[in-house]
Amino acid sequence: MNQDESIQRRRKELVKEVERRGFETVVLLNEVVNQNPGNFCYILPDGIGDEHQTLVLDVDGDATLVCPHWGAKRAEESGKYTKVVAVRQEKGHHMRGTQVALTGHNPDKACFDLSTMSSQFAYALADTLHIKIDPKKDISDHIFTMRSIKDEYEVSEIKRAINITENAVYELIQGVVPGADTWRLKKRLDARLIELGAQDHSFDSSLSFSRGPRRPYGVVKHMDMLSIDVGVRVESGYCSDMGRTWPITLDADSKDFLDRVVKVQSEGIKHIREGVSGNEVLRYANSLHEELSFEPTPRCGHQIGLDVHDYTMPYATNFGSIETDALPLKAGMTLTYEPIRVDAKLGMRSHIEDIVLVTKGDPIVLNQMPWDVVF
Repeated sequence: MNQDESIQRRRKELVKEVERRGFETVVLLNEVVNQNPGNFCYILPDGIGDEHQTLVLDVDGDATLVCPHWGAKRAEESGKYTKVVAVRQEKGHHMRGTQVALTGHNPDKACFDLSTMSSQFAYALADTLHIKIDPKKDISDHIFTMRSIKDEYEVSEIKRAINITENAVYELIQGVVPGADTWRLKKRLDARLIELGAQDHSFDSSLSFSRGPRRPYGVVKHMDMLSIDVGVRVESGYCSDMGRTWPITLDADSKDFLDRVVKVQSEGIKHIREGVSGNEVLRYANSLHEELSFEPTPRCGHQIGLDVHDYTMPYATNFGSIETDALPLKAGMTLTYEPIRVDAKLGMRSHIEDIVLVTKGDPIVLNQMPWDVVF
């Protein structure tokens, strides 16, 4: 499956739900640059990195795009849209362009994704369109639900983001020696991720000391242990998020600690499968922690996709001890698994994080980098 096939699948499923709810048109907006709301980008990946766009889809198959004037000609030439409306990059123009895009449509039969616009914009848009925009016209719940289940293309893009991240982390680990400065190592890692093909960082990476008292960025010393937490976004919008912990000096204590970390990571992941709730995964992780002398962890992961923390709750479960995480996992979900392991007696902490694909059978770990990469 390629990107075009994936997008067509999403749009067909969305329009089918729009019609089932008694609407004739769905209106999706990208209001602010760099906001890049996941639901909009899920239906229109071309919207990543842009602003003041509207996509109008109707049940008859027409697609109208409102976009900044400098990109309108390219959009028209793409042949992807029935109509393209050019506007200035300004909210008033964006609203009036949306009004033009809805010409010929019954605005009372239009639904909206209210998650992708501010309340100020929604109120002003309702005034411009002379309609009432209320929760009954909100389709965001269905798009959130769709986003929680990944198709083959989406999984392949997450794996591509992981591959870039792991290659950069391999290089980072090779360059960590006593005397190195962790802040400079982090900044070099951030640059290397872009050089290797990332569109952007999915969050601000961290390189932390994991043995002894917590301390800020600084000089690496013998007997230190380091943990990395890092991720990227590729141009399709999909994200990675991974963590690894490794010792500068592998003594008996650090080897014992890290061997236990690897064991509980491996065992904990086995419990991630369709029908098991996020809270059950967390409880199992903590039972392993108790067995192997780690402190309890309050959470052990999160959804990931077009956002690094893909908050599609309550339409998809995460790994945390809250009510909505009692929902069962479903095949096609992608979640990170990252219980924090702390051995208070040894003064050691770890951050090992993988992305796991839920299936009807055994879970699939999408990461390739070994947990015991240097020990």
